[in-house]
Amino acid sequence: MADDNGPAMTITMVVCTVVSFIFMCLRLWCKQNMSSKVGFDDAVLALSWALFLVFVVISIQTTKWGLGKHLADADLTLLPNLMYYLPIAQFFAVIAIAVSKSSFILTLLRLVFEPWHKAALWFMLVTINLSMGSISIVQFFLCSVPPTPGCVSSDVVIGLGVFAAGYSAAMDLVLTGFPSLVIWKLQMKRREKVGIIASMSLGVVAGVVGIYKSSTIPAVSRSVDFTHGTAIVLIWLVAEFVATVIACSIPFFRPLLRLVSSVKRSKASSYAMSGMGKGGHSKLGSRTDVVKANPDDPSSYDPGSDKDEQPLNSNSGVVHRTDIFTVEYGNWSGNEGSNNGHSAPGQARREMC
Repeated sequence: MADDNGPAMTITMVVCTVVSFIFMCLRLWCKQNMSSKVGFDDAVLALSWALFLVFVVISIQTTKWGLGKHLADADLTLLPNLMYYLPIAQFFAVIAIAVSKSSFILTLLRLVFEPWHKAALWFMLVTINLSMGSISIVQFFLCSVPPTPGCVSSDVVIGLGVFAAGYSAAMDLVLTGFPSLVIWKLQMKRREKVGIIASMSLGVVAGVVGIYKSSTIPAVSRSVDFTHGTAIVLIWLVAEFVATVIACSIPFFRPLLRLVSSVKRSKASSYAMSGMGKGGHSKLGSRTDVVKANPDDPSSYDPGSDKDEQPLNSNSGVVHRTDIFTVEYGNWSGNEGSNNGHSAPGQARREMC
């Protein structure tokens, strides 16, 4: 049996399911333990993954009924099972993608404050779910041979499917620009701003994948050998979903990365301090603490912030405290250390501003 897309589809689905689950769990762990509490957008993302899991389980099962094989190689007696369960799998897949994108939009809605930003995001939230939801339902009314009363022609179903997939992909590209409108105004280091904006803009990958997927739908849907081509479409659909989950999750990893970086700096500092007994010079860097004047101000929300440092809007009241400690050590003999009653030539300086 040659050129079977079933095994490739199965492996891709299993790997992407595991990867998306890991990213989602890391997002939830970071929010629960190191940042803000788990919110409604997190529950929506978890719901999308559960729907995606149902799609994966059904799709893998359909490979036993011929999905991925050329129609000539498939067992035609099992084809009715494939034709019955494949639309069900696609229903859960389309809804899972729509819900995952909704989670990302809900996260952005917690960040924006401009009225037109909120209006644009709500428009995209509603229209994405309407377009994706409509094709997930209409596919069940596709006309068969002979056609039944009230059925929908294949041309209408294909056209609606292409529109829904293309529109969703286009909205992914539009959504990549919103983080820069919000994050750039927060009180953060420029490097951290760029990092968060870049991570929240990973949805562009989902947009590109979605555009390619929508371009393959007409040819596969009209092909007589649809059992072989549909597996490829489902692979791209899985890639779109996992790209969306990763884009939704990475911005919340900032506290975890800061913790790892802090541990590394602590180990390096301990190693440097261990050499001071032999004589040498060490300088401890400065530390800046940012304290919120109003902890309940929602304008300071940041998806990647931790509990010790919250980026604030320029209008929020803040108190900056900078502690600078400088410790210098020099080599001296025991006699020199006791001459003239002088202490060891160490010096400590503390500045408050």
